[in-house]
Amino acid sequence: MPIILIFFLNTAFERHAQSAQAAGLGHAFTAACYGVDAVRFNPAALSLLDQNYVTAGYERTFSGIEGLHNIALGYARPFFWGGIGMQLSEFGFSEQKEQAVTLAYGSSFNESFKFGFGADLYIIDNARTGRTYAYGLNFGLLGKIYKKWSLGVYGHNLNRPAFDSYEDGELPPELKAGLSYEPFEGILSEIDFSMKDDDMRVHLAAEFELFDVLHLRSGIKTNPFVVAAGTGIIHKFLSFDYAAEFIPELPVSHTATIGFRF
Repeated sequence: MPIILIFFLNTAFERHAQSAQAAGLGHAFTAACYGVDAVRFNPAALSLLDQNYVTAGYERTFSGIEGLHNIALGYARPFFWGGIGMQLSEFGFSEQKEQAVTLAYGSSFNESFKFGFGADLYIIDNARTGRTYAYGLNFGLLGKIYKKWSLGVYGHNLNRPAFDSYEDGELPPELKAGLSYEPFEGILSEIDFSMKDDDMRVHLAAEFELFDVLHLRSGIKTNPFVVAAGTGIIHKFLSFDYAAEFIPELPVSHTATIGFRF
């Protein structure tokens, strides 16, 4: 249990972007995200929306440590010349909860290149010290660079959000770049590189679609090393996604997301 608590306490808002699809892909998702997931993975992809999306997700972090929870709700829709989205989340224990509200908008330079921006309101609610706040600014780019290749770039917390309380400190900026390749419809692979706190992470993923209904996913990422696998089912206007993440010396984390399109 001590190693789990150290991992949790040293990574404030580390699990801020919650998505079963992204988790199953090892978070190699910067160039391929869509729907509500674009709000926190790359707002430029909101420009691709052609219908409304509503999602609800739950993560059973480290196989259900007593009192630990991670929940998220999201909504995205077409808006003027692009798309707009919002996501709410809460992660933590009853003694300390990390809450976040994210608003984002995406639009297009032209048919091949998209841009997006967003803002996060972060709240740390500590039973002993009370609430403290910070806000983060984000920016994303997405482009079709050559036939079946897409490039996504995302800057998260670019203003280095600082909390009112010195004890809670600040959140470091994170830069991500992802390159996705879709040789055939229903087959997707992606590699992402992310930089945070001078630490480089590599993310690799593959996704296969079967019978226009079932999606099979796998992914890995480094620092810390994580192996992930997941699946998704889409039937008409409903979707269900599930992922499991395996981190050495830690219990498995399970994530499930239910989506509705209209």
